[in-house]
Amino acid sequence: MRSLFVALLILLASSSVLAAESKVKIAVLDLQANGVDKSLAAGATSLVASELQKLDVFRVVSREDIRSMLQFEKDKQVLGCDADQACLAEIGGALGVDYTVAGSLAKVGDAFLLSLVLSSTKTAQVENRVSETVAKQEQIVAAVARDAQMVVSKILKGREGWLVLTSSEAGASVKIDGQIRGSTPLPGRLALSWGPHLLEVEKVGFVTSSEDISIPNKQVLARSVALVPSSDFIGAYDSSARKMRLGAWIATGTVVAAGGLAILFNQLSASTESKFQGERTQYVNNTGAVTLAQLNSLSQKGSNEVLGARVALGTAVVAAGFATWFWIAGDDPHRYDGYREQGPVAATARDAAPSAAIAFSAAPVPHGATVGLLGLF
Repeated sequence: MRSLFVALLILLASSSVLAAESKVKIAVLDLQANGVDKSLAAGATSLVASELQKLDVFRVVSREDIRSMLQFEKDKQVLGCDADQACLAEIGGALGVDYTVAGSLAKVGDAFLLSLVLSSTKTAQVENRVSETVAKQEQIVAAVARDAQMVVSKILKGREGWLVLTSSEAGASVKIDGQIRGSTPLPGRLALSWGPHLLEVEKVGFVTSSEDISIPNKQVLARSVALVPSSDFIGAYDSSARKMRLGAWIATGTVVAAGGLAILFNQLSASTESKFQGERTQYVNNTGAVTLAQLNSLSQKGSNEVLGARVALGTAVVAAGFATWFWIAGDDPHRYDGYREQGPVAATARDAAPSAAIAFSAAPVPHGATVGLLGLF
């Protein structure tokens, strides 16, 4: 009779239990109720299946799926598979699953004992065991959710994918399942276990980005995160960016002005030098009315112009250094324009009063042509 039943299970599995090739197939068997209400154990069984399904790496088959087609509870007694690992492996193989999860929920004094067992259908061996004592009945739900993920942890080990993350902001902390894994920009790809994870990207002054992601097995998942700045951050950023940009423009203007003065003084000194050489020749040859005082005055004037050119050129060089720093270190004051609140648009005369008419008239008046304006609104 057992062989007939197993054959029937194979037929049912082939027609109604289809799984994707990339997912691990696992069967969740009913938890035994030891000293607790059977409905409580049944609820815990459904929760185990639900939690494993959430991981998005398993194709979960529960006994509820089978029971809806052929009263499995009745046939379970015939099979006698409550504690026989070989029999459970045979059923798991018939269902086409790789693993089975069984266990029990027992009352121990005023507390509850939850036990889950992961078995391989290929080896008929126990792969993992998880047990937890629960003080109160209302804590069973959290314990089942926690232990369901713990019991399959060995299956997920060694199955991993990669996350490639880009962010609009540098220096933002990257958290995976509550643990900091680096800061943006991340160097290369981040290896993560196969399945769902919570991705959080946070930076002071920005709204934290939180997203549920699912890492594919041996594949790369790419995500781009655009952090949204807060109003306070935008205000502080604008103030700093505008000051830096103003400094850049002032320094650039100083470069232009000082450079212009350097050129001007250089030309003046060249002209003074030429004049000085001419009058010096006249003075030496005694062919003109040039005096020594005039030569000394021209020499002093030329020296002052050369000094002016050098000072202006030095000022231009220093200002160029400051301008370069301001332009490179300063931020774009328009970077977050798209995140600012838009103020009310000023209404035009046509929008405010489309029926209004404006009339202009010009009339001559005595003593000249004075224009008169009449406005009708």
